[in-house]
Amino acid sequence: MTVRIDEAKVFALIESKRPSVVLVNAPGGLLRQTKDLMVRVKEKYGVTCILSGDSCFGICDTVDDDVEKLQADLALHIGHNAAVQEVGDFTHLIDAVDDVKFDEVAEIAAHTLAPYKRIGLATFSQHLHELQPVKEKLEAKGFTVLVGKGNNLMLEGQVFGCDFSTAHPIRGEVDAFVLLGESEFHAVGLALATGKPTFMLDPYMNEVTNMKAAADERWKRSVLGVYKALDARTFGVITGLKEGQKMLGRSRWITKRLEMNGRKVIQLAIRDITAERLAPHREIDAFIQTACPRISIDGFTFDRPVLSIPQADALVALMEGREPGEFLQRAKWIELTVGLIKK
Repeated sequence: MTVRIDEAKVFALIESKRPSVVLVNAPGGLLRQTKDLMVRVKEKYGVTCILSGDSCFGICDTVDDDVEKLQADLALHIGHNAAVQEVGDFTHLIDAVDDVKFDEVAEIAAHTLAPYKRIGLATFSQHLHELQPVKEKLEAKGFTVLVGKGNNLMLEGQVFGCDFSTAHPIRGEVDAFVLLGESEFHAVGLALATGKPTFMLDPYMNEVTNMKAAADERWKRSVLGVYKALDARTFGVITGLKEGQKMLGRSRWITKRLEMNGRKVIQLAIRDITAERLAPHREIDAFIQTACPRISIDGFTFDRPVLSIPQADALVALMEGREPGEFLQRAKWIELTVGLIKK
């Protein structure tokens, strides 16, 4: 795998902004390249770079609030691009592009996808430039291929771990989705959010994976968590402290809804939501967290239910005698609907 950080953009920012100190954060898979970049910035411009040691899983993990604390002048967020170029007051998004090609795996996929005539394409930041070449290759094989339109946050065909707003609107027009890139995380989310057969194309191993088994497992765990939480009398409602996860309004709505249905609520605020952090709160029967949906949907280590926003919708529906339906089939897993329900 060869991932190239947009060094030219970084250099242009340094020359334009003339910072003395730059705060940098990046996902774990790009730390080596990021450190190399920091060295080059120091050598070329004499600028001090500070690397954030906190976790970084997405565009919600920026460090804008920490710029002033560390007396820095700006922040570089590496590897998670979007339709916007800046986030907050100080943070600039820096692309990281993987130059691996999908030609061979796309040929293999054409055979696997034969039962499906209409294909939806999606991918994440590092492979966006490969959408058009794969689209053309599959169309040459006789498939009708759709790529979801971009919006105010997402680029065309782009998906985040919790945001499928480019793919979700075209789900009725396709028979299956294809995710470009070796990422079960994104592929499972795409399958659950759209309710469509989803295939992951791994360009490194040249493998095509049907995500049904993995998606079914996550769905069953999500439903089980909701039903386990239905018996809870005391809930912990957690607001995330990461910059893109401070959804206090959603936490308040959920708290109000639970209390309306006779439950006791203790409100918490946590930066990194882990089993260790929740362990001391033994008086709490179940948790709902509004920080990152994937903590709940992919989390296998908690000893009590820890629900996401869509699961909270389903829980309240059950409390109020309604059917929860396919609660993960939605464009954004951070959107709350319980506050809109009229009794």
